[in-house]
Amino acid sequence: MGDFWRHRTFFVQCVLAGISVCLLGLELWTLRQMEAAQRPAAPGPLAAGSLPIEKVFSFPEVTCGPKTTPVFTVSQTAGQTPRPGNVTLLAREQFQYGLGLTACVFCGLMLGVAFSYRTVLRETRLAQLKSSFVSNVSHEMKTPLATIQMFAETLEAGRVQDQRKLAEYYQVIHKESRRLGQMIEDVLDFARMENRTHRFQFAPADIGDLVEDAAAMFEQQVEMAGGRMEVTVQRPLPSLAVDSKALSQAVQNLLGNALKYSAAVKDIRVSVVPRNSGVAIEVSDRGIGIPEAEQGRIFDKFYRVETGLAHDTKGAGLGLAMARHIVKAHAGDITVESRLGEGSRFTIFLPRRGSSWWSADGQRITEAAYRRG
Repeated sequence: MGDFWRHRTFFVQCVLAGISVCLLGLELWTLRQMEAAQRPAAPGPLAAGSLPIEKVFSFPEVTCGPKTTPVFTVSQTAGQTPRPGNVTLLAREQFQYGLGLTACVFCGLMLGVAFSYRTVLRETRLAQLKSSFVSNVSHEMKTPLATIQMFAETLEAGRVQDQRKLAEYYQVIHKESRRLGQMIEDVLDFARMENRTHRFQFAPADIGDLVEDAAAMFEQQVEMAGGRMEVTVQRPLPSLAVDSKALSQAVQNLLGNALKYSAAVKDIRVSVVPRNSGVAIEVSDRGIGIPEAEQGRIFDKFYRVETGLAHDTKGAGLGLAMARHIVKAHAGDITVESRLGEGSRFTIFLPRRGSSWWSADGQRITEAAYRRG
C-alpha cells in the first residue's frame, strides 16, 4: 500500500509538471501574439474578393436603456491604419494576462519542486530508518540465537551430566527460543497493522486486571535490577470492549521501555484510573527522559532517539509505534510527558464503549448504580 501511494504521488507530480510546461508554452504564444498586435498593419488596397474588416468581424450589440452600445468596435476599414489607442489597450490587456499566467506557472513549478524535495527527503529518511531497523533487529535476534546454539552444542557434546544443570540449560533454550519467536511475531504483527490486515478481537474486559497481569511479567526483572514497581488500580472502572491480547502488548511495550531506559534508579509506577467515562493507563519512570525535540517523533516506526544512553540501548524501534497502532484501533490516544534526567510518563486513554462498570470488589454494576453511589 505504501508503494502504491508513493507511485501515485510521483505520477501526480509528473502530471503537474507536464501541465506547467503546457502553460509555459501557452504563455510564450500569448507573448508573441501581444508583440504582433503592437505592430500596426501596413495600409493597402483591398484584394479582389476581399471584404471590409467591419464585415469580417461582427459582434452583437447590447441594449442598455434607450441606447444601443456595441460590445466591441473595430474602427479600421480597408485602406486605413489602426488607431494607436486601440492597439495599446489590446497590448496592455494581453500583457496583464501574460504576466498573470507567468506568475501562475512560476508558482506551480515552485510548488512542484517543494513537494518533490519533501518527498525525496521523507523517502531518504525512511530508508535510513529501515536500514537502522534491519541492523537492530539482526542484532536483537543474534543474541538469543547465539545463546541457543551455545547451550545446544554443550548438551550435544554430553559435557553436562548433572540433572539440575541439564534442566537449567533446557530452560534457557526454551526461554530464548520464546524470546526469538516473540520478536518475529512482533514484527509480523506490526506489518499487519501497517497494512490494516490485522484483525482485532474486541470483548468486554477488566482493564485493571489486564494491566496488573502485564505488570506482573516485569516485576521479577525490576527486582533483579534493584528497583521497584508500584501498580495502582482505582476502582470502579468502566468495562471497555478491547482486544485484551493487543492492549496487553501495548502496556508491555511501555513497561519494557520504562525498564530499558531507566538508568541506575529503576522506579516504575503504573496506575489505572477512570477518566472522562473511559480509562487512563499511566506508566511513569525516573529514567533518562526524552529530549523535547524528539517527543513528537518517538511514535514513528523505526525511530529511535539518537542521543545519549537511548542511542546506545538496542531495540527495533517498533514498540511505541505498535502501541500507538493498538491504541488508535481502540479509538483511544497515547501521549508522553518527559524531561531530560527526570523521567517520562506515558498515558493511554481508552474511551468508553460499554455501559457496565466494575465495583471495588470486582462485581459488575450499571452506570446508574455507580452514579448513585
